[in-house]
Amino acid sequence: MMAEGSLRSVSEADEQLNTAGRPFTPILLLVACTALSIFLCFIMPAGIAVFFAAYLSLATLGVTYVGVERFVRRHRGTALHVEHDAVTLYPYTTAIRFSSTALIVMMAWGPASVAFYLVRPDSVASIIIGFCFSYLAYTLFVTTKYRPSRIHRSPLITLGPDHLSIQPLLHDNPTRIRWDRNPQIEGFELFVVANEPHQLMHVSTRDSEDALVFDMKGMPIYYWQLARLINHFVAHPEDQATLGTPQGPQLVTDILTAG
Repeated sequence: MMAEGSLRSVSEADEQLNTAGRPFTPILLLVACTALSIFLCFIMPAGIAVFFAAYLSLATLGVTYVGVERFVRRHRGTALHVEHDAVTLYPYTTAIRFSSTALIVMMAWGPASVAFYLVRPDSVASIIIGFCFSYLAYTLFVTTKYRPSRIHRSPLITLGPDHLSIQPLLHDNPTRIRWDRNPQIEGFELFVVANEPHQLMHVSTRDSEDALVFDMKGMPIYYWQLARLINHFVAHPEDQATLGTPQGPQLVTDILTAG
């Protein structure tokens, strides 16, 4: 755990969030690899080159879709819902689901290479390479923490008339913080594991010396927006009751777009 004084600011956490959401570099790399794999179809055994070309083409389309969908979400605004007398924000999990799907497709390379060989006998090496990729994909799949089957289907953030709730993706139950405890974002632990950025958000409360720590993977809005919402409802308790009404989403939208 990092010392309180070494926590990073909301703006630094947002910058890491933005950097992680930029698909331009992966798209360019995938396009280059796809072009190379198509060229290799003319000089390598078809059982190897065809799978590379097809998989990389699908991966390019998938990464492009994730990037476009994220761009549209950011500029259109996050969908807000009223559920159980509270305004809820669901996590962004498209990228996680795409990554799992890509690994599952790669796991099928081994069996697919056998079927391809039976139809068009070419090189046994293609079968060996296919099963090597299947094993690699299986290893990555079973060792990753964030799989769709492990992620809850509940809101990540809940703004209720009397409390704020945060439920990280891998937690079974949300952590409820009453507004009268004056929750406040103190800062973030920012680190990268296996080329994947992580943001641990520290939230302080008036009645506790120890901050609550939340893994905020899948955050659907910017952190400055979350900080603005929390600060507003702590400072304006008269607005808290509106969160439990049909007017709640409009109030939250007005707060986020003010100024």
